[in-house]
Amino acid sequence: MNEPATSVNPQVDEEGPSWTARAMLPPDPGAPVAARRLVSTLFMAWGLADQVEVAELVVSELVSNSVRHAGDAGDLELELVCDGRSVRLSVADGSAVYPVMRSEGDARAESDRHGGLGLHLVDRVSQRWGVEDYLFGKRVWVLLSATAPRPETAAQPAVSES
Repeated sequence: MNEPATSVNPQVDEEGPSWTARAMLPPDPGAPVAARRLVSTLFMAWGLADQVEVAELVVSELVSNSVRHAGDAGDLELELVCDGRSVRLSVADGSAVYPVMRSEGDARAESDRHGGLGLHLVDRVSQRWGVEDYLFGKRVWVLLSATAPRPETAAQPAVSES
């Protein structure tokens, strides 16, 4: 697969630095790998190393869904917008059919054959997500935190006093 066509635009305003990146991906089985590679590189460059794994999971799921369900409805557009507080990651495709998050029971029953738990994972790791009309299809977007979890919210090891 060829490397995706990519543009990255840094900006600085009164609220601080922000970045926007766009890439066009062909709707083929190699697209999720290219998307993960691009997201990982951008998150590292933007100082978001703590969020790379979550971002890779999300972009892999969104791009895989677009490849699987939009088929040959044209290239996919991956867009990332970071304002320093959050990252809006989105994937647009040429299908107007919105994704539907199945109940977890139905998704688990189908997961062995067709997947099905991906949007549940996206829902759990994101601040929020949604779908909007876009050109001749739709755009699925996910809002991720651009800040690391605060230490006091992380699990703390038990300390026993002897």
